[in-house]
Amino acid sequence: TGAMREAVLINPIDAENLSLKDGYKVLLKNDLGEFQGRVYLAPMKPGNLQIHWPEGNVLLDQGKRSVEGVPDYNALVCLEKLD
Repeated sequence: TGAMREAVLINPIDAENLSLKDGYKVLLKNDLGEFQGRVYLAPMKPGNLQIHWPEGNVLLDQGKRSVEGVPDYNALVCLEKLD
C-alpha cells in the first residue's frame, strides 16, 4: 500500500463521514491499549480499520489465540481525532 508504519487504513467514505482527512492524527483505543497513528485512505471494506503488525499488538487480547498460537487479529476500538 505504501503506507507508513503509523498508518490507520480507513475507507474514504468512512473517513468523510467522520470528518477525517488523509494524514490526520488519530487515536485508536480499547480496554487493552492505545495506538496513535495517522489516517491513510485505502480501498477497503467500509466499517473497518487496519493497522500494521506488530504495532497493532497493543490492541489485541493476548489470551485469544488459535491452537497454533496465532493471535485473533480482530479487535473493537474507539477512534478519536487528535488534530
